[in-house]
Amino acid sequence: METSRLLTVSKPLAALPFCGSYRLIDFPLSNLTAAGSESIGIFMNEQYRSIYNHVRSGSDWDLDGISGDLFFFAPGIDQSRYGQNHEDLVNYYDNLEFVEKSDSDYVVVLGAQVLCNIDLRALLQNHLEQKAAITVVYKTARRSEGESLPTVELDMSKNGRIKGMVSEETLDKKRVPINMEIYCMKASLFIKVVRCSVARNEVYYLREALHQAVAEFSTYGFEYTGYMKKIQSIKAYYDANMDMLKDANRIALLGGSHQIGTKMKNEVPAYYGPKAAPYHALIGEGCRVNGCIRHSIVNRNVSVYEGTNLEDSIILEDCIIGENVYLKHVIVGQGTYVKPNTRITGRADQPFVLEKKQTPHRIP
Repeated sequence: METSRLLTVSKPLAALPFCGSYRLIDFPLSNLTAAGSESIGIFMNEQYRSIYNHVRSGSDWDLDGISGDLFFFAPGIDQSRYGQNHEDLVNYYDNLEFVEKSDSDYVVVLGAQVLCNIDLRALLQNHLEQKAAITVVYKTARRSEGESLPTVELDMSKNGRIKGMVSEETLDKKRVPINMEIYCMKASLFIKVVRCSVARNEVYYLREALHQAVAEFSTYGFEYTGYMKKIQSIKAYYDANMDMLKDANRIALLGGSHQIGTKMKNEVPAYYGPKAAPYHALIGEGCRVNGCIRHSIVNRNVSVYEGTNLEDSIILEDCIIGENVYLKHVIVGQGTYVKPNTRITGRADQPFVLEKKQTPHRIP
């Protein structure tokens, strides 16, 4: 993915800040806890520290019960015993005991790549009514909303039965059922899918294994009608943040069927100096603003100095934007110091990314 080369050099996509105060992982966690999920497993890649630091005990999502409702699973060191590298599929295989010992009848698989506010209770109810082996969540949308990822569309019959995945080039419709990569099935079937996929040695990602299972087992679709965005590229991440400047989108995503929770940091409110000029912007806690911010999103603990103009930009956490800086269509990575008199202009269809700086800084 394009995002993994830039914004996610030192952290997983799920840890990316969003909408001033959130992280992408907040959305699947909130969807699960709102549905009353009793046991949640977070399967991570090697860069898991930022995820663990954000979620910790899960208390901000009411997941710190005495039964231990939240579990973290990082990949093992040695995957060579499976032949080729199975990527994330091996992590699920090595930790199937989590599913087996959870005593859960059903499993819901979802990730942080798809932003949505979904009622998973309704998904399970639909799954039971259809008597499906697998239920896949989809959204009927314009192809442009899912075009960057191949095989995202569903080959679907009129009664909602799903035959499999199809390449977007094979469909002629302007509005298509886009796979949101959210699956519901019996726990026993999930275990079978993972074990068989590793044994076959044909696919290396859980997503690929589930795509094969959709074609193999009785699968039905569950239509989601709320706000949805797939974070598959720099532009998609940029667009999703910019969408939150519209009240209707922000209300639909953050307060749809339930509220979205996040880690509480108890920061001081944003400070606006005498030269501050915010207009149509979302500005996080702990910020110090002395410049002009228009149609932009500024995450927590950012300092914007005098004479600076930010337009159509996203500033991630802990940044310092010096004096007389001009940024337009720019994403500034976490912890970055932008020197005074810097001018950077990207494009709406190709925002410029200032990568996260690895050295610490102090406010001058």
